[in-house]
Amino acid sequence: MALAETCFAQAPHLLYKESVSHSWQQAARIHLNRTLAGSSTHHRRGLLLGSFAGAFCSNSAQRNADGFFSNDAEDETHFLKPIEVDCVHPPTVVSAPHRRIIAIGDLHGDLNQTRRALRLAGLLSADGLDSWCGGGTVLVQVGDVLDRGGDEIAIISLLRWLNMQAQLNGGAVFQVNGNHETINVEGDFRYVDPLGFYEADNFVVYCEQEHNGDFEAALTAWRVACEQRKAAKQASYNWMPWNLLKMQKGMAARSLLFSPGGPLARELARHGVVLRVNDWLFAHGGVLPHHVEYGLERMNKEVSEWMRGNQNSLDQPTPIPFIATRGYDSVVWSRLYSREALEKSDDSIRVCAVLRAALEATGARGLVVGHTPQMLGANSKCQGQVWRIDVGMSSGMLNAQPQVLEIFNDEVRVLSSGSQNTYVRDKTMNGSTTSVGHYTAI
Repeated sequence: MALAETCFAQAPHLLYKESVSHSWQQAARIHLNRTLAGSSTHHRRGLLLGSFAGAFCSNSAQRNADGFFSNDAEDETHFLKPIEVDCVHPPTVVSAPHRRIIAIGDLHGDLNQTRRALRLAGLLSADGLDSWCGGGTVLVQVGDVLDRGGDEIAIISLLRWLNMQAQLNGGAVFQVNGNHETINVEGDFRYVDPLGFYEADNFVVYCEQEHNGDFEAALTAWRVACEQRKAAKQASYNWMPWNLLKMQKGMAARSLLFSPGGPLARELARHGVVLRVNDWLFAHGGVLPHHVEYGLERMNKEVSEWMRGNQNSLDQPTPIPFIATRGYDSVVWSRLYSREALEKSDDSIRVCAVLRAALEATGARGLVVGHTPQMLGANSKCQGQVWRIDVGMSSGMLNAQPQVLEIFNDEVRVLSSGSQNTYVRDKTMNGSTTSVGHYTAI
């Protein structure tokens, strides 16, 4: 198989640096249409028309980005250059010219809050069909989808589903793995909600009963099926997952899914721990100078190989990549840039110097991180060079109002839910001043 074909197999709708012909994009549409075979007739017809925004996006979702970025998928794709992704697995560098970028922080198993955040960003339809409304927008979720909630697999399913639609409209959905993804692959289930064990067992049964063990088909449909099956179970006697037998079944199912080489571990392996989109780096905890020296692409590859359960050159299981996944200064665990102590001036000077060194080594303009809940909401430090966007929106954390980060044309804004949304632009590297604007929330 040619290299371009190999790349296409992982993400068929993006343009890799080894060129992909229009025939591949046609094949991608066929693949998506086949995936939709189990969807409702109305939903399937709209997707075949190829205009998600026009067919399903409510006016409120479109208004969310008015004056800032066009959500007209058909008009937009005529003028935007293709997204280019380095042909490595997982991708490390993405070129998305003139794209609106949305970054979303930690989700921790809360599907309802995830949908609220996506609608806040103008990416998700409000009609319950989970249709992509973002046109050519690039969405980056910065890790910690897992733990503390009962809809972890459903969120993975939703993000995958949106990515399939986004790529047909000139956009894309990317994720980076956080510490809660890596510890689950290690078999550390300390932070799993009881409903998370129940979801794992429920998903395994659903995959076998409804899809004859076809994991890909089951995962694509799970975002809808999980809610239907959950409602049915709640109506039955003694369904709750803290029943000891059910808990044991849930733990066994979770281990099967997330252990290295397991179906969901391999799904997570499609994503790295660091991603660069245009001039911005995205990581769960942070990127330090020694990470850059080690090699960002190298770290991503090693984490992916470990999650896939691949053998090393000695025919032994790939070891856990320590620099990326272990220790207080690893990519997924570091809190250097997100801790509250950064408010102290002396500490801030030292930390910002470390950040500048990492950014200069990569040529990036700024860094976006999650991991540490920001009690006062998403914010930036170091003159806008680092944005901290974990607001603890999951009901398993702070149950805070969703916020998302919006980057477009060198402007960075925080979109907040509530009676009014506030755009915040902090001082940036070129010394530009702060600007604030408002619009009515959905």
